[in-house]
Amino acid sequence: MTDYTKIKLIDIDIEHLFSLPCLEFETIYNEKTYVLSKKHVAKYHHCKITIYDTGSVYFSGSIHKLYNSLNNIKAPNYKTSKTDKGYNGNQFKLVNILEVRTHLTELFNCQPHQMLFKNIEFGVNTEPTFCPNLFTKGLLTHKGNKFEYRHKNNFAQSIKQHFIFKIYNKGNQYKMNTDTLRIELKYLKMAEVKKLGITTFADINKDTLNNAKEQLLKRFDTILYYDYTINKKSLSNKQKQTLIKYSNPRYWIEDLKPNHRDREKKRLKKIINDYSENLHEQLKQEIIKKCTEINTL
Repeated sequence: MTDYTKIKLIDIDIEHLFSLPCLEFETIYNEKTYVLSKKHVAKYHHCKITIYDTGSVYFSGSIHKLYNSLNNIKAPNYKTSKTDKGYNGNQFKLVNILEVRTHLTELFNCQPHQMLFKNIEFGVNTEPTFCPNLFTKGLLTHKGNKFEYRHKNNFAQSIKQHFIFKIYNKGNQYKMNTDTLRIELKYLKMAEVKKLGITTFADINKDTLNNAKEQLLKRFDTILYYDYTINKKSLSNKQKQTLIKYSNPRYWIEDLKPNHRDREKKRLKKIINDYSENLHEQLKQEIIKKCTEINTL
């Protein structure tokens, strides 16, 4: 459930890191400032370890990709890809996260409480019974803003002050045999993560990951979306005309007055509940199911 993270290592023996044969540090100079500063950077299983001249040490990258790389688990399109950028399309369970934690404590010769999170992502790879793009193309708004689309509409995100909410076709990214839709919450402010009970790597457990699941579901429930499985044959002509407006994000943001949005949202939701396969509800149940599997030791 945990993926990309940035960790500050507290009271680390830097000479120990320089002596490790598995780490090849490159010295990088920063010439943008008047004071010449340098940092030492080593790549490690699609992640990065940075030692600044101030003595600060940081680990950054996807611990999911780290786990797969350590265990030689490759993406389905690994052989046809120009470069190996790692793989995080499979399920990453709590037991795997704890294995990575143990590995990092041995690598850095430290304890989990010395690994202070500065950024962290929580997400789940769902396996819907429908094409993921059928849902992503219907995304309208999140908390009053349109979704940003990338990668031929396979990737959608909503950027907020404290977090980035992402929904994208993971199966298409790695040419997987199973349709896989990634639902992900990237925290930008650690104050939000602390509310989950997480400050350091020592805090990752079933309870805190369950807190993260609840936050993921909360953000997912605030999505406004149009369901393309609506059976229009069952609708009146007036409802069909209304749906043309409802399917356009501009209608909700630019045309509709703020004090009228709640009423129209309820009308759209009723149509979805009564006349569609309700892809949002299917995905919600899939998130709950996968999180339950992930959090089992």
